Amino acid sequence: MRRPFRQGSLPAVAVLAALLAAGLASPAGASSDDLPSASVLKPSAVASSAHTVRLVTGDRVVVTGSGADRQVSFAPDSDSPTGTASILKHGKDITVVPEEVRPLLDAGVLDPRLFEVGELIEQGYADGRDLPLIVQNSSASGRTPANSRQVRRLPAIKATAAAVDPEQVQRFWAGLRDKQDGATAKRLADGVRKVWLDGKVTPALDKSVPQIGAPTAWAAGYDGSGTKVAILDTGIDATHADLSDRIDEARNFSDSADAVDRHGHGTHVASTIAGSGAASGGKYKGVAPGAKLLIGKVLGDNGSGTESGVLAGMEWAAHSGAKVVSMSLGADAYTDGTDPMSQAVNTLTKDTGTLFVIAAGNTGPDAGTVGTPGAADAALTVAAVDDQDKIASFSSRGPRFGDKALKPDIAAPGVNIVAARAAGTAMGTPAEAGYTSASGTSMATPHVSGAAAILAQEHPDWDADDLKGALMSSARTSGNGGFLEGSGRVDLATAIHAGVWATNASMGTYAQGAVSDPVARTVTFHNTTDKEITLALSGELSLDGGSEVAGALTLGSAGITLPAHGSQGVEVTVDPDLATTGGTYTGTITAAGEGVTAHATVALSRDLPTYEVGLQTLMPDGTAPGSTSLSVYDLRKNAPPVRLPVDAAGVANARLKPGRYTILGHLLKGGTSVSFVLPDVNVTDHDLALTADGRKAARVLTKTPKPTEPVGSTVMVGRQSAEQSIGVMAALSGGPGQQYLLPSAAAQDGRLASTVVESFRSRPISAQAQLPTGHVDLTTQFAAGSGRFEGVRKLTAVDAGFGTAEDLAAHDVTGKLALVRLGSDSPLTALTRVADAGAAAVMLVNSSDGVLTAGMVTKTPMFTVPQSQGDRVLAALARGRVTVRLTGELTPSYSYQTVNSHEGALPGSWTTAPVQSEFADVLTKDYSPAPAGAGELYSQGSWLGQSTVTGDGAGTFGEVNLGTTQHSYLLAADIEWSRTAYLSGYLSAQQYSSAAASYKPGSRSTQEWFKPVLHAGTPGPGTDPSGSAQPYRKGDSMIVTIPKYVTGRSDFYEYGGRNADGDETAFRLYRNGTLLGSAPNAWVAINNLPQEASQYRIETDAKRNNKWWSVSTEQHTAWNFTSAHVDGDAKAPLPLLQADYHLEGVALDSSVTAGKYHPVSVSFRNPDGTRAALTKGTVEVSYDEGTTWKRVPAVTYKGTVTGVLKAPKSSKGISLRVHGENATGSSIDQTVIHTVHVR
Repeated sequence: MRRPFRQGSLPAVAVLAALLAAGLASPAGASSDDLPSASVLKPSAVASSAHTVRLVTGDRVVVTGSGADRQVSFAPDSDSPTGTASILKHGKDITVVPEEVRPLLDAGVLDPRLFEVGELIEQGYADGRDLPLIVQNSSASGRTPANSRQVRRLPAIKATAAAVDPEQVQRFWAGLRDKQDGATAKRLADGVRKVWLDGKVTPALDKSVPQIGAPTAWAAGYDGSGTKVAILDTGIDATHADLSDRIDEARNFSDSADAVDRHGHGTHVASTIAGSGAASGGKYKGVAPGAKLLIGKVLGDNGSGTESGVLAGMEWAAHSGAKVVSMSLGADAYTDGTDPMSQAVNTLTKDTGTLFVIAAGNTGPDAGTVGTPGAADAALTVAAVDDQDKIASFSSRGPRFGDKALKPDIAAPGVNIVAARAAGTAMGTPAEAGYTSASGTSMATPHVSGAAAILAQEHPDWDADDLKGALMSSARTSGNGGFLEGSGRVDLATAIHAGVWATNASMGTYAQGAVSDPVARTVTFHNTTDKEITLALSGELSLDGGSEVAGALTLGSAGITLPAHGSQGVEVTVDPDLATTGGTYTGTITAAGEGVTAHATVALSRDLPTYEVGLQTLMPDGTAPGSTSLSVYDLRKNAPPVRLPVDAAGVANARLKPGRYTILGHLLKGGTSVSFVLPDVNVTDHDLALTADGRKAARVLTKTPKPTEPVGSTVMVGRQSAEQSIGVMAALSGGPGQQYLLPSAAAQDGRLASTVVESFRSRPISAQAQLPTGHVDLTTQFAAGSGRFEGVRKLTAVDAGFGTAEDLAAHDVTGKLALVRLGSDSPLTALTRVADAGAAAVMLVNSSDGVLTAGMVTKTPMFTVPQSQGDRVLAALARGRVTVRLTGELTPSYSYQTVNSHEGALPGSWTTAPVQSEFADVLTKDYSPAPAGAGELYSQGSWLGQSTVTGDGAGTFGEVNLGTTQHSYLLAADIEWSRTAYLSGYLSAQQYSSAAASYKPGSRSTQEWFKPVLHAGTPGPGTDPSGSAQPYRKGDSMIVTIPKYVTGRSDFYEYGGRNADGDETAFRLYRNGTLLGSAPNAWVAINNLPQEASQYRIETDAKRNNKWWSVSTEQHTAWNFTSAHVDGDAKAPLPLLQADYHLEGVALDSSVTAGKYHPVSVSFRNPDGTRAALTKGTVEVSYDEGTTWKRVPAVTYKGTVTGVLKAPKSSKGISLRVHGENATGSSIDQTVIHTVHVR
């Protein structure tokens, strides 16, 4: 699996610690005089347990939980051709691929990272945020695609950086589809060559500078003077004494306000290149202290940036006079060097002659982990060594992913490097005043950049090839091996005397024990001097960490004569059969003579033999699948899977080393999915021929006690060994009987499990066609989001063809039921056209006998039927008049959710018919915080006691109308259910979650979603088992995580770490009456608070008034409490007094009747859920939106204040203001404007 473009993530605890360290910095036990003035607080790293990702296709993916235990569910876009997706889980990695995009992925026109959901969440591209893209066009003049916003042009790669609003993704994707090819498209429309994710990019001297020979260069008169070095990083601290006179220009390409370094990484890198050492008396002097710096801030204050920002910085740097561009950044994308950033390096190097010196990455010690843009051919890619020239464990290794090219190119010191520390930052480990120590290929890279600057001063006519070649050919080999250190550790003392340089070469990868022909490559030597030079050649090949292999490397000649400023190639031949031991080998070709020495490096790897494993796949009807998702897992090690491409005949082939494997996959075609597992594939010493025969697969069929239509289903198959825990899912929306599982034997060891989760609902529309031959009951599938009605309608049917303008001109659909076939237009386009033409309802005829799932946003009722039924109606219509009787309901009156799970061998039957007594009846009341609108209720079921072998559960969506009730029938035996409700817009910023719960068969219970009074506070007891929304004190740190809204009784809550569109929120923290800091919301971390007990005050504000929300439109809360140092690792809940509300007589539309009495009670709660011992409690009411207030006569009993409200008819809403104090001195003051409507 290709990894995303990032450096690598810290564990959650480490991230939180890092954020805390960057908070309000003051020494432990500081007095109030030592604390800083009010500042902007850092966000808390405590994450939501639920996320919604909008894929580029418009489909939605919901992920709940964390780490390897995350659960995944798929909700197709309304315009999805099949509503089907393949879901792959490997550890914490999650990939979701809708069926329609598989041909585009196979054709290489879509970036696979667009569907790596786990990484989209980690990079912050979820929960209603814009999707950032890089759109490459066929020409440099390509336009920005419709329904996207241009961020910047990227001429070097003929691309545009664009952002797509999640509400516009559906239209954006519709515009990108190639309409000529339809669902099987292998290209994109409108001249778009490829769409990439604009992913996140992150940052990848007293001993190290002498280690590379810089003092020798200084003594020779070279310090980089006259050379410009561009640094693309986190900016610069221009006030640091080491750098204040080194900066020529600074530009900002990040999302931060300016080019000032508030992270520390960029300043550290800059001083390693060109720092004067002034603040240390010259001790920490940089490699090229005479060089001038061009600062391009491409990484923001949080240490990360986007690929498009880096690309823009690269263009600026290469065209601004920089001879060298230093990039201590990148991503651990295991790329073959064809990604956007690598493309830009190659193009800009060729066009400008600028040398790009780039970090290899910090994802070692595994092989093949060099990231982008260091994977570029033209890049001088830098590995890291320690002060003994041993390769650093973290340094990314070669060969390059895909083509096995030789990378990295060179190495430099990168362990415990001391350099300048930017003011106010805490990166690394503080050293002397003004300096900090850090490790990484980020630290190695500036050593090479400084060395390149010195060579550029010495040879102002040299271009990038000369600088790169000279540094590599003069490097000191240290025995680490070519795929670890390239040509060796940079040796500036030798490089300044270099007149000849040579290219390197990769000799390939060969199977151990196989007979291989000798392989030849040409290594070219270049003479940069003004005289002819004759050089003797010698070469050897050695096992890395071992001895020389005699006779394995031969040269085409014993010597060469290089003309002045000329070059000559030398043929290097390696016999892989002489390299019999498995491992990597490095060859060195040395040219020496006339006082000149240069060397070239070649490398090869000798691997275990491989054998052909062929897999024939078939659908249930015996045909080849339309698309597939097949992955091979090595059961012996926890490695990412290898994806198997499948040809048009359904055959997949792979070459595998001897070992034990599992093959997991889906076969997809026309909305039908076959899931299968081959749990134990044993590769020994011969080829294998395997079959996944869908004709033998068992259909998933569940019959519900009451009539229903399917909403969605998810099939999960999981395999677990000692080293691997893997799961694969097929998600299907609608389509009864379209999911299949292939029976399998049990696993030879470890575990094998399978689970099916399904959701059904009462039919929104039932249809009966009155044909001349009799009545026909149609199998309808309602188009989600289209119009609903209550009762019976009899409509005359009309053939509307494919819904084109020509069809509608020929047939009047006004007031009739329009029958529409699938055509070249997308269903969304055709159905919108028919609705606009005045059809009373629309019936879409599928192109197969499966049920097509579609969706619309229209007032016109729409539904789909299978092809055979639709064709029968159309045939009758061609002979005469046809009437169709429609029966509708405004909202589903009931729904069913089922789970069917098996441990061990996959069974041969998945047909079930549970009876009503096996279900729990959960009466779901959906109060409406909006004037009108729909929402969704997502139910996730987990089979109790089952491990993460199948992902621990999955869920499906069910549409609900707010302001209604529904009976949710949950299959109860041995199943645990968690549920999440969404408002229209489907953004996680407006989602409410419940805690997981199990039910008894036949039981009855009630859930009340979005019930007033919606207010700020922490969830009630049992509602937040993870504690993610519970503020606490740990040591001298305070972690504040307060949801913006909880329901009246605090039993459901909205995550508070992000805002919905139109939200206005604020957070303030006071200590002893002095403002310490503020933040955009109450999801913050504060560090280094005084140890002594102090009086604190937290204030939160929230305003929300959008089309999905019209109650609790404004609220203000203040908590007063005492807090002090907490010993050890204990987490002490902050003693925030909470208020829970119960207002009687609230209707489902969140209204109360004017002129009637409505009892109201406010219960004050301690953090542990117990009722507070109140010393004072009051309730005030306003009937004019908070203009005037009056005290509510009330009684207080056991922490609850109870009174009665009576709203006048002139009132539009009821606002409440409460105050509570307990015996420990904690208090709460809360004002909520327009808690309910008055009718």
